Amino acid sequence: MTDEARILGLFYSDQDNIIYDKVKFSESLSNERKNELSMLSFKFLGPVFLTAASGSEEDWKIEFIESSLSLRRGVTLDVDIIQSFFSLNSSIKSEDGITNLFALIGSEYTEDINEIYNILAKYIHPSICQGKIANEGLVGSRFNFHKFIKNELERGIKFLDYSLGSSRKVPWEKQQKYTCVGLIERLISEGSKTSNLYTFDKSDPLRKEALMLIPSFYVMSILPDYYENLIDETLNLFNKTSVYSNIRLIHLRCLDKRIVYLEEFVVENDIKKSYGAILVQDNKNIETSNNIFHYKKNLRLILDSPKELNDIINKINPRFKYIKWATKSNEDLDNIKMHLDSINN
Repeated sequence: MTDEARILGLFYSDQDNIIYDKVKFSESLSNERKNELSMLSFKFLGPVFLTAASGSEEDWKIEFIESSLSLRRGVTLDVDIIQSFFSLNSSIKSEDGITNLFALIGSEYTEDINEIYNILAKYIHPSICQGKIANEGLVGSRFNFHKFIKNELERGIKFLDYSLGSSRKVPWEKQQKYTCVGLIERLISEGSKTSNLYTFDKSDPLRKEALMLIPSFYVMSILPDYYENLIDETLNLFNKTSVYSNIRLIHLRCLDKRIVYLEEFVVENDIKKSYGAILVQDNKNIETSNNIFHYKKNLRLILDSPKELNDIINKINPRFKYIKWATKSNEDLDNIKMHLDSINN
C-alpha cells in the first residue's frame, strides 16, 4: 500500500473554537473532491463541541472514534485497501481556554492507538501551544498565526505519517467497571433504516442519575449514525469505495465523567443489524457495573442468540424497560428530549 493511499487529517481548534486543518490527499483527486475534503474538519469537529446540542453548560468532548471496515458485497481485496479507521482528540486547557487537536487516520494496519495518542498529546499539540506563546513573546503583533499553524499542522501530518505502521499492542480499554445507561438498536437495509433506544423507564429515578453523567439521551442517540455516515462519506471522498464503515467505539469525556459507546453488528440477508451500549464509568448512584468484555459478550448474544431480546437486555441492565424509544426522525428525537432528557418529569 502506498503512503498516498492512507487517509490523514489533522484539525486544530483554538480557544475561540476557530478551526484550522491539514488533510493529506493524492493530487489525482479532482478539485471538487479536494474542496469537499476541506469541509471534513467542520463535520468531524461539529459534534465534538457538544455543549449546544446537549442543552447544558458542560463542556463534553469526543476523545476517540473507531470504525471497523467491511468489504462491500462482490468486492475482492486489493493492495489499496485500508484496515482501520479512527480519530483521536487531544485537549489542552490553559489560562486562555481549551485548545483541541483532532487526528483522522485511515491505515493499512490496526494501529497502536495509544502510541499515536501520545504523539498527539505529548509532542504535536504541546509544540503548537508552546510555539504560539514563544512567537507572540518574540514578535508581538507581527506574529502571523495563520502561517504558523499551517506549518505546524504540515509538520504534524508528516510526523504522524512517519509513525504509522505499528500494529496495536496494548488494548485501548482498561479493565474498568462501567454501567450501561442505554442500548441503541439500529437496523439498516437498502433504502430503509430503523433505530431505537432502550433505557430506564422515564419515571425511574435512575434515569435522572444517568442524565447527570451523559450529554443527553438525544445526543447519544444520534452520534453512532452520524459518525458512521460521516466515515462512509470520508471513505468515498478518498475513493475507498470497496469498504464500508461500522462504528465500533466512541469515547466522550467531560472533566471526570467518561462515556464509552460500544457497538457490535451482523449482516444477514443484506440487512445490517447492530446493538450499541452507552456505558458510564462505575457510579455509586447507579447499580449493575461490569467490565467492557461483559457488555461486548452480551451485545454479541443479542445478535447471535435465538433468545428473546428482552432476556438479554435484562442481563445488560435489569432496570431497563422493554420499551422502544424510536430515534429515526426529528419527531422521535424531540420525543426523547421531552420525556427522557427532562429532569422535571
